[in-house]
Order: sequence, then C-alpha cells, then structure tokens
Amino acid sequence: MLHEIAPHCLNNEYRPREAQNGDYVLYFTQRELALADGKVPTLENYATPGKLQYLFSLDEKALFLSENPPENAEMVPHRAIRQMEQPFAFAIGTALHLYGWYDKTRFCGRCGAKMEHSVSERAMTCPACGNTVYPRINPAVIVAVVCGNKLLMAQGVNMPEDFYSLVAGYLEIGESMEQCVIREVYEETGVHVRNVRFLKNQPWPFTETFMVGFVAEADDTEPICVQENEIRDAKWFDRDSLLPRTPDSVAIASTIIAMWQRHEF
Repeated sequence: MLHEIAPHCLNNEYRPREAQNGDYVLYFTQRELALADGKVPTLENYATPGKLQYLFSLDEKALFLSENPPENAEMVPHRAIRQMEQPFAFAIGTALHLYGWYDKTRFCGRCGAKMEHSVSERAMTCPACGNTVYPRINPAVIVAVVCGNKLLMAQGVNMPEDFYSLVAGYLEIGESMEQCVIREVYEETGVHVRNVRFLKNQPWPFTETFMVGFVAEADDTEPICVQENEIRDAKWFDRDSLLPRTPDSVAIASTIIAMWQRHEF
C-alpha cells in the first residue's frame, strides 16, 4: 500500500530547520506538481526558492514547500504522484495533503483574519482571535462485502465503465466506524450487512482521507438497488472468475481485493 515504504522512514515530527543542499523542495499548483529534469526537485534546482515551509523529513532529508517553481520546471498532474517509485509516492502525496491544507487555511474561519504558521507545532493560528487549526484528515470506511465466494463491488458514476471497486464512504458525526460501514453499504447498494470486522487502514493523502478497511457479510439474494447519483452499477463477483479493472496497487482497495482472492477472509 501507499504508506508501506520500509526500510525508508517518513518522520512527521514537526522540527523545522533551514533547508540544506539535498533537501527536497516542492512546488505545487492546485492541479500540478513541478519536477526538475524528471525528478523530485532539491534545493539546488532553485535559483530563487522564495519563502520555504518545512513539512517533514524522509530518512535524513527534509521536505519543504516553495512559493516559486524550480528552474526549467516540468509540470505534471497530481495523479502522476501515484506512479512514482517509493518512497516518493507516499512522501510527495503527503506533501500534497499539507499543501492543500495550507492553501485552504490562509484565513481564519472564525473572524476572517489572516492566519499565521505556528512556530511550535504543525498548525495555523489566528493572531486576532487565537483560533488554532490543525491539518484536516477525513475518516472514511472501505468494505469488502462478501457472501461465500462472492464479493460485492460497485462502479462510481465518474469511473470508467470497466472499473469496479469496493464500497466506501465518509464517516458522519456521531457514528462509529462499524455503523458507517452498515449505512454506506445500504445507501449505495441497498444491501444489509452483518458481522463487520476490521481488516486494514491506510492514509490516503490525495483526498485528505484516512481509510479504514473492513469485511462484512451479506446475502447475495438480496436485491441490489444502487444510489444513482453516486453509483452506476453494483454486482457480485465470484472469486474464481476474471475480475474487472480495479484500483491501483497503492490503494487499500487493491490490497483488500487481493486478500479476498487469497482466501484470507
């Protein structure tokens, strides 16, 4: 999965320092990332990096955000990050998460004043009213709904017609994760589930999400009724049959589907 980068280590302890040669310095726009000669840029690639914001460290190198692009920048879409070699896919994805949060937290949501970077922690603080805001993380569930040797998968309305994945959705206020699984599966497919059990979890920085994976049981004779504004189709797939196109290997959905194919649940 995306975050499994051993023996490399992403250290997210907030200990800002000055950028040094060899440190990674990133420039994002709302849709793109800048590369330098096809590689993740370092401080040496910048003639004028401008003000740098410390993010975290990867092994012995620190990562920073720059307000200026590197020399001879090549702009690539954010989605290209998923195809990078590890540990860069996870590290740059996590940097993108923080870029998005900083970009959306420039002004105080309480009084409207311009926010400032905290000097002691990864937070934005308001000098006018004292409001403190931490990076946003959206908890979500993703579930393998099974019945014997069958797995229920769904096709989102914005996905290609040959692409299916597991049912997933965001946690609502006042819900436990297990309650969220039951609600999301029923809302999206009309199927009732039981015996909800935890499987795995994964930070997914591209949507500022923390994914929690479950397996649950259902009756494959229950009629499927999809939530048409979100789901185009949902159906049962047999373990021994050819599966449709499914998510990239870096995604928790891919790992859970592979576990099911190996009879691990």
